Amino acid sequence: MFSDMMPQSRYPEVTIDRAMPSLSLRRLPAFLALSIFSLTAIAFVACGTSETAAPAERVVETSRIFTIDDLRSAGMKTSKQYDISELPGSLDAWYGFVRDESGPNDIEVRFYPSHADAVTLGDKLANEASGDDALVDEENATWSEGLKDRTRMRGLGSRRSNYADYVIFGNIIMLCQGDEPAQSTAICNFVIKALGGA
Repeated sequence: MFSDMMPQSRYPEVTIDRAMPSLSLRRLPAFLALSIFSLTAIAFVACGTSETAAPAERVVETSRIFTIDDLRSAGMKTSKQYDISELPGSLDAWYGFVRDESGPNDIEVRFYPSHADAVTLGDKLANEASGDDALVDEENATWSEGLKDRTRMRGLGSRRSNYADYVIFGNIIMLCQGDEPAQSTAICNFVIKALGGA
């Protein structure tokens, strides 16, 4: 009854059997299921299937205020105190190493008046000094003090940062040795644990 009242289309009706002869109505559910499965598989591969753990959080808040003596008590062997006259807002900065089960690992620690200061004043410069895109040349680095300790040679005479990542713990910024961020954060977290943190 309704079909009699509907205006007739001037375009011929096309059925699935005519538009796609190889795809009959009988095969449509299997075709749709296969399409959905394929799209799901593509999305899964695109998102990655790596089983590596996510890196530790870069910022660990605590109200404690640390000094170099706290780091020494936690096992850091200090080698060099840096001139901080061009490190904005900082109180102190040191280079040395910590020893974990993998052996001695370089570490640079920068101290600020508070956790908030470490985040707002120190994060940008720590980020600049670490990772694959670190600024490792005197012409480019904002704070060049300790640059030689902060870099190492890699193939073909190029230099890279000794620190793949860093962690802010309370009023300290720790740049920790590593080829990958996970290695660096593991060393930083080793120090945080020695300091009585997480």
